Amino acid sequence: MGELGRRIQELRQKRKLTIRALAEAVGKTPGYLSRVETRDEIPAAELLCQMSEVLKEKPETLLDLAKKDLLRRAEDQIEKKSADALNLYRRSR
Repeated sequence: MGELGRRIQELRQKRKLTIRALAEAVGKTPGYLSRVETRDEIPAAELLCQMSEVLKEKPETLLDLAKKDLLRRAEDQIEKKSADALNLYRRSR
């Protein structure tokens, strides 16, 4: 679970909202919001702003967490590709 998903889940529970209630409030399915909370799905900026309004959080907070999660994901991919390339080089020698 990424920082964004964790924070959304905390805010939702703090406001005593079910995932279904939050989904209805922002026009998405509960399944999609479940993926946001638990599987690192990153919603569009517009949806994050809608969610921030319902969850009574500054939009900047959720947008910043989304950015951090996206950067972490990109860094992980770069590290994996680098390791794969190094392994391929070592095998070819």
